[in-house]
Amino acid sequence: MVARFALIQAHDDSIRRYQRLLNTRLTDLEREFIESRISEERSTLQSIREGRGEVNSLPANRGA
Repeated sequence: MVARFALIQAHDDSIRRYQRLLNTRLTDLEREFIESRISEERSTLQSIREGRGEVNSLPANRGA
């Protein structure tokens, strides 16, 4: 549960960072790249929230 929360937080932070970048002067290529990254981050975030994301592939916490 903690790992899932950390992943959600990290992807949310990335989306916010990319959105701030969109408010700066960018070339068309840079803007296109950032928009594609936002789309990828949102897709990954949705997968994590639905229980299909990266957190399922994390190794079990052994010995802790």
